[in-house]
Amino acid sequence: MKKIMTRFAILILSVFTVSAGATAATLPLMMKSFPNISATTIELLMTIPSLGIIIFTPISNLVADLIGVKRTIMTGLALIFIGGVIPAITMNFSLILISRIVLGLGTGLLMSFSQSLIIQLYDGRDQQKMLGLSSVFQGLGMFVMTYSAGILLNSGWQMSYWIYLIVLPIILLVGIYVPKTVGMISEADANQNKANDSKKVDGKIWLLALFAFMFNATFAFISIKFALLVVSRNYGTASDASTLLGLMAFAMAAGGFIFMYVQKNWFQYTTAIGLGFAAVAFLMLTISHSLILSAIGVILVGISVSIFMASMIANINRMTSASQVAFSTSVVMTCANVGTLLSPYLAKGISSLFNNLEPGFTFEAGLVIFAVLFVIAAFAGANYSKLEHTESDKLPNNVKA
Repeated sequence: MKKIMTRFAILILSVFTVSAGATAATLPLMMKSFPNISATTIELLMTIPSLGIIIFTPISNLVADLIGVKRTIMTGLALIFIGGVIPAITMNFSLILISRIVLGLGTGLLMSFSQSLIIQLYDGRDQQKMLGLSSVFQGLGMFVMTYSAGILLNSGWQMSYWIYLIVLPIILLVGIYVPKTVGMISEADANQNKANDSKKVDGKIWLLALFAFMFNATFAFISIKFALLVVSRNYGTASDASTLLGLMAFAMAAGGFIFMYVQKNWFQYTTAIGLGFAAVAFLMLTISHSLILSAIGVILVGISVSIFMASMIANINRMTSASQVAFSTSVVMTCANVGTLLSPYLAKGISSLFNNLEPGFTFEAGLVIFAVLFVIAAFAGANYSKLEHTESDKLPNNVKA
């Protein structure tokens, strides 16, 4: 039973790496509550947590060196709780803005370890299963939080922020079931890896980080352009677009199961397959003039996100030493979040460069980007053995299930 609860405690952490957007539906009502605040500034509440994530994700490893991985995770959860619920108890906009930054800082402390713990505690088929389930938990967890926030929204926008109360039992769960020694390297392993700097980033990891940056920057076109695409082509409303985007949460969960199958049979090509799903999805959105075709495209996008991001973590484990996994994960995740943050500027730059402001053109550009990344990833897959880390300095598992 303890082993099952340890698995659950680790998997549930992935939900809180994306929880900042769970209350996005509160923005219209907040704009009415703060008429003297510009709409752009209010919309910043949903994106400013990314700054905290970008800053604190790489710092999380330094914090872990000082207080330990488990305490770092619990500190991150505590900050997510504090930053999450403050908007529920105050009408001071400045304080609300600060609270969203705090939420981002907590997410940054948590993010890299939510994935690297799986790498450190499990191996082989078990590890593949846990990485896939992590995507499942993330998708379903995000749906539950978003749906619950929507229900609470009927009683006022402040009520929606009480969904962050769910963090409290998770803190207790982590405190009880995640081992105190998690993330620690034994003295023997430390001596064996003395020549390896745990904060060193291999060149192959920087390549993964570039892929993560480009993927997230392009994937985020969905968030900023999909509703405009649906409305501008006159085959649906903004509400229809919002409903279709809700399908992505379920699709991400499905993507987790698909990842487990793909990783088991064609692990070298997992990243390429994720990018293939993304390219097909953007092709469908480019040619779509119906809600049905767009729904299929959005579902494929959700699947691609799960497969691609899980493949990044699996690749980190194969391409670097055990002592470098946590920091390498934080580097890749940080670059991914920078991509998300800069996505609107990338989309604007592409539109300006080609003097085409039509939303569909943005997806055409995204299709080209994903196609190029797919070709590179397929080539890397064909030569995967040359990319794998060869030193035998992997950590022994701390947990067996």
